[in-house]
Amino acid sequence: MSNRMVDPNAKSALNQMKMEIANELGINNSGGANLTSYENGKIGGDLGGLMSKQLVKMGEEELIRQYYNK
Repeated sequence: MSNRMVDPNAKSALNQMKMEIANELGINNSGGANLTSYENGKIGGDLGGLMSKQLVKMGEEELIRQYYNK
């Protein structure tokens, strides 16, 4: 599997989504660079894992939709 970017807009869209979610949760991103990864992980809690599960589910559903619409 390659780490090649499929859609060049995907990275900026994901970064924008992360910033919007952080703002909605009241997470201040300015100090994140000075914190350890463990400390940053505690800020987001289980949100990252749940978001990843949902994104994988959405991707799987889209692949199934594309397969059956050939």
